[in-house]
Amino acid sequence: MNTKSLLLCALTTVSAALSAQVSGNYNYRVNSDRYASQLRASQSSLANLESFDHHTFKVNGLFNVEADSYLAIFTITQLGQTQAEADQLVRRKTDSIKAALASIGAEVDIYVDMISFLPVYEVEVTKKLFSEDTYNEIPKGFELKKNLHFRYKDPSVLDELVTQCAAREIYDLVRVDYFIEDIEAKKAEMIAKAEAILMKNIARRKRLQGDDFSDLRAQIAEGFKMTYPFEQYETYTAYCSNSFNLQKQGAQVVQQTQTTSEFYRPILANHYDFVINPTILEPVVQIEYEVIIRYSPIPVEQREPEVRIERQVEKQLFFVNPEGSVQRLNF
Repeated sequence: MNTKSLLLCALTTVSAALSAQVSGNYNYRVNSDRYASQLRASQSSLANLESFDHHTFKVNGLFNVEADSYLAIFTITQLGQTQAEADQLVRRKTDSIKAALASIGAEVDIYVDMISFLPVYEVEVTKKLFSEDTYNEIPKGFELKKNLHFRYKDPSVLDELVTQCAAREIYDLVRVDYFIEDIEAKKAEMIAKAEAILMKNIARRKRLQGDDFSDLRAQIAEGFKMTYPFEQYETYTAYCSNSFNLQKQGAQVVQQTQTTSEFYRPILANHYDFVINPTILEPVVQIEYEVIIRYSPIPVEQREPEVRIERQVEKQLFFVNPEGSVQRLNF
């Protein structure tokens, strides 16, 4: 009986392991179920009927753009007994990095950004005989912080930057920014492609319905959105199981530390009408574009009824006698 149970457990675990090789360890996360349900919900409805007097056409697209240049920022923190010593140590490290990059022919622009310069204190205790001891802060040294900006075009340069900085005890990689040149040209390409699809859809609707929409009013709206790689990184905890660990009953189990990692998950292209550069290898800047045109009846101008005001003029006659007195005549 124990052998059968163990065999069943082993088969179940192997099956889960084979599944993980296809879908990835990320699917063991709780949030992956939520993401999958959202994905299924977005695909649940593939067609909708509109009212007879309104016709809406929508086209959206995605452009995966590889960056033209990158900016990596490292933070260096240096302690020194004097301001001059701290500054000299930082300068020595930055000059050494510049020389190392130049020696290997790396095309990198470097800028040093001043962040802060603060004194560092230590506490000195003053012993007193007839009162409490006093604690005084006295200057011990100085802390100098600077950011090192590295601009480059080849993404493989980042590995060399990490190596050179780590060799000089600079470990804090703050962020990496992505930059695109000639964004307007890429937007124009998306607009042209979307317009072609839009006109094709409108022509198809006219052919199927036999209506040219000439008696309807057209309204149009469009917009862009850009998503950078640093916005699309997610964390997950690596899945591990102790199903095969045979332990004595009542023995204390020491759980292994589960590693937390990150991965890049780009915007999925499943709900777009067109995708430019759909196959990607490295993190990219993703540009979304959407255009909507709606045909609706021309509103009829409502005129308020004209109000005619009739005026009645009352006539009165007066008689003025030679003496100058006025007398009203009734008739």
